[in-house]
Amino acid sequence: MISYILRRMFYAVPILLGVNLLTFLLFFFVNSPDDVAWQICGPRSKTEQREAWKREHGYHLPRIWNDREQGLAQATQTIFFTKSVGLMRFEFGRSDRENVHIGPEIRRRMFPSLAYAIPTFLLALFVEIVIAMLVAYYRGSVFDLAVLLVCVLFMSIAGMFYIIGGQVLFGMWLKLAPISGYAEGLSCWKFLVMPVLIGIISGLGGGIRFTRTVFLEEVGRDYVRTARAKGLSEARVLFVHVLKNAMIPILTSVVFSIPFLFMGSLTTENFFAIPGLGGFTISAIQGQDFAIVRSMVFLGSVLYIVAGVLTDISYVLVDPRVRLEGSGSVLGMLKGFLGILAGGAVLAGLWSLLAEHASRFYKVAEAHWDPDLAQNLFVVLLVLSVAWFLWRALPREPWRTASRQIRANRPALVCLVLLAVYVSIGLIDSVAWKDPMTDAKGGVLHDKEGGVVLQATSRSLLDRAWDFCRGDLKEKSYSAPLADVQFTRNMVQGPDGKSHWEAPPLRRPGAHLLGTDKVGKDVLFVSLKSIRTGLVIGGITTLIAIPFAMLFGILAGYFGGWVDDLIQYVYTTLASIPGILLIVAFVLIFGRGLLQLCIILGITSWTGLCRLTRAETLKLREMDYVKAAEALGSSRLRILFKHVAPNLMHLVLISAVLQFSGLVLAESVLAYVGVGVGAGTSSWGNMINAARLELSREPVILWNLLAAFVFMLGLVLPANLFGDALRDALDPRLRRR
Repeated sequence: MISYILRRMFYAVPILLGVNLLTFLLFFFVNSPDDVAWQICGPRSKTEQREAWKREHGYHLPRIWNDREQGLAQATQTIFFTKSVGLMRFEFGRSDRENVHIGPEIRRRMFPSLAYAIPTFLLALFVEIVIAMLVAYYRGSVFDLAVLLVCVLFMSIAGMFYIIGGQVLFGMWLKLAPISGYAEGLSCWKFLVMPVLIGIISGLGGGIRFTRTVFLEEVGRDYVRTARAKGLSEARVLFVHVLKNAMIPILTSVVFSIPFLFMGSLTTENFFAIPGLGGFTISAIQGQDFAIVRSMVFLGSVLYIVAGVLTDISYVLVDPRVRLEGSGSVLGMLKGFLGILAGGAVLAGLWSLLAEHASRFYKVAEAHWDPDLAQNLFVVLLVLSVAWFLWRALPREPWRTASRQIRANRPALVCLVLLAVYVSIGLIDSVAWKDPMTDAKGGVLHDKEGGVVLQATSRSLLDRAWDFCRGDLKEKSYSAPLADVQFTRNMVQGPDGKSHWEAPPLRRPGAHLLGTDKVGKDVLFVSLKSIRTGLVIGGITTLIAIPFAMLFGILAGYFGGWVDDLIQYVYTTLASIPGILLIVAFVLIFGRGLLQLCIILGITSWTGLCRLTRAETLKLREMDYVKAAEALGSSRLRILFKHVAPNLMHLVLISAVLQFSGLVLAESVLAYVGVGVGAGTSSWGNMINAARLELSREPVILWNLLAAFVFMLGLVLPANLFGDALRDALDPRLRRR
């Protein structure tokens, strides 16, 4: 194990270099130093002023390679090298915008972040384990079902709802806690009570559900049945045997949370005005302060690497079957080191090519392809693929038995029907085409070549069905649900010549079931249009992330050695960089859009499941049935597909459902940060973001927020419940005969 730890620390150097290089590329291949100087000094600044700022902050040098120098100076006299040397010595320098020392600022802001994060983390972990153990003890009872329903309900609500609801209920209405703010010393507790409680409650659903799944998986194993056969009490079986063997996935989640305790929570600290490192980082990203972002990413990477080593050591401590393999020789370590450097060079090269050519390629592709045709073809292929899968899978015994169990489970059937309704609406809204333009007499317009002139925007089947059934429901501004008059009042002049405030009548009085928004759009229609956005973000991103996570996690855990090193390098590098920074850089290159958001979320969201599958594979490869298969001469590919992957499916299924739900809910946070799908695309995140300002009005406008809440809950809650039912139906140890 000592050689393994030394190898991991030895490999920390290229990991930190890779993180630093990727962060550098994210900033300076999207924005040049001249662009940064122009943004910070202001658009009206003179060239001499911008050049002086660049020289003062070290941005006057070339970025990666200096052709004006000779020899080694070509690499050292660059922005990247000069900035990286200081970071390796933990000298963070000064910020680009405020010109303040970053090191003292980090030390000052560290304590507010820890004051919020440590109580939230410890209390949530304690509650999760205790409740999950009780659920495993009383599994199958009313208590188990009630806890599961409450957990699924909690995790089906976006974190933004908890924050906004807590501030409105406990801060504005009940006056039990300050809405936001912070105080130094012990008096800070009154500002932290509400953020800590919201942090615990909002994370309990997913935490308890994941831990419950891990415990129930262990309860069905042979050693538990043996312990029960020996007469051990159920409490002893759970707390002595099950808890110990379930610690690997739990420790993976716990230890890898350590860096985020220090780094703070981006959204929570922003909403509650806690002067911590999370708000510090997100303000730097939004303000394009590369010095602060570089320092925070480097610091987070160091903590992430240390957490990874501690996690692997903890595996050995809780499960002696897990072996951490060292390289065995200095030559082996050197080969692994060079392999990781090569991997880092490949990542850097790919990103530089992406940053240099992707935007131009995307514009050319966008100009020469028909997005409506591509989208319609994708919908047809998706429907045919699902139909083919069901046609092939349902006749087989496991799926046939699972379908019978699902049909016997009425709550699962109700959830399936609700999901089918959502999916149907999403598919109907995905089939779109452009209508031809017509003249005043209704004739179709043609261009000079005789082609039909199409309208600028396409309309989906949902748009056409809505217009056919309801007509044009556009109003001027806000109106309450089923109201006859506009919510806002206008100054009008009466017959007597006196002016007074009056709410004008609506064009379609009583026709708006959920009211209208600020620009007069029907809230029900906007909510229905947002279904497609939620399904695409949750579904497409999950389909991108799951295969990568399973493939790399299984390969890293089973083969170990340089394969493990290289895969750990990739996901450690990606996971060390704040996801919001990757999303912002990707959006700056490709622009804001639904497809772009799905791609970058898929790239950034596979690392967590990859760590879990790697950790579980480390344990599975030491199991007797795997060793027996190896002794019988089974190929490694057969072992991975027949023996390792099937025993990971409980983690994959629950992670896929959690990921789908989390991505649907995360869109609201992205909309708040300003890197969501864009204002022109209907989404629940945009509705929630707009509703934040509406809550400060007098009287308060609630229907926009409540509509987004209900529709989002209507998708995520059935998805979670049906995912649980499907997982239980496919698990032979939990299947009812």
